[in-house]
Amino acid sequence: MKKMFTVCGIVLLAAAVAVVLASRNRRKPPPGVADPLSQAGVRVKAVMHSHEPIGRREVVAASRAVAIVCGEDAASADRYEVRNNALRSIARRRDLPTNDVLALLDYLSGTNDPLRVERIAALKNDVMNLLRNQNPPPRDLEETLIAMFDGGTHPTVVLDYCIQHLGAMVNELGEEGRRRAREVLVRAAGQIRQPYAGTALYSLAEDRRATSVQQSELKRLTVALCKPEVSPVARIAAIQLAGQRGYGDILPTLRGTLSSSSRDAVLDIVTIGSIGLLGDTEDIELLLRFAGDARRGTAVDAAVKRIRERENNDVFLKNRRNDEHNP
Repeated sequence: MKKMFTVCGIVLLAAAVAVVLASRNRRKPPPGVADPLSQAGVRVKAVMHSHEPIGRREVVAASRAVAIVCGEDAASADRYEVRNNALRSIARRRDLPTNDVLALLDYLSGTNDPLRVERIAALKNDVMNLLRNQNPPPRDLEETLIAMFDGGTHPTVVLDYCIQHLGAMVNELGEEGRRRAREVLVRAAGQIRQPYAGTALYSLAEDRRATSVQQSELKRLTVALCKPEVSPVARIAAIQLAGQRGYGDILPTLRGTLSSSSRDAVLDIVTIGSIGLLGDTEDIELLLRFAGDARRGTAVDAAVKRIRERENNDVFLKNRRNDEHNP
């Protein structure tokens, strides 16, 4: 009997040691890949990977994670951290099963979620990233984003993400898909009271196939959004884009903004920057009114320097042309 207990004890001890060694030797995920058993992780990044076949166990695990992400698990539906961790555990998957893709698309379309609005938006943005990075991307994603925008039932911040992702997709779509996406982006840019109007401008600016007519349309929309009655967020985006794209038509509006009695530091800094890109030496006096300001002074210095360098270069080129014509 003692011998039997001794043998059993040795077997149990050996099993315990094996468990400890296995836990110590558990392979860690490669750098940058979220560990589904860890609370630490990173947000989904738009990095494309080649398709790799997966086994049935991985499919089951992904499906369970997708159910949690979509809020189908009653125990975690109102727990953002749990749902976000589930999403991170599949963030680098590029070959989700069809049922998982359909479930995620359905989740994007839905409006019944117990989480706070800002957390819903963050989760849906990451889901959009995950779906865009599938190999190949689901055909219904573009239609889902368009339907979400047209439906009018989603929070503004979620619609802003829809606009961002449509802009990121516009160069990947066929002609018909691109046409439909542009229609939505143009309509969004026309919503002057909405902050996502500025996002729509930048999304339209991403279109590498834009015709000259569409480029003129972008300019018209941008100039319209630089006016005081526009959403402050959209206005700032429009002023910045106008400066970057050289839309000199907005200079009178920019000068009026800096000359007004109403002050907003962010608006002023962006306006000063665009005047630096578009203005001339006559604008320097206006800019220097803000030279001693703690928040605006750096922007003023950069804008004045840019104007003077541009004017000096223009004078140099003019003199050189004169020399060439009058040897």
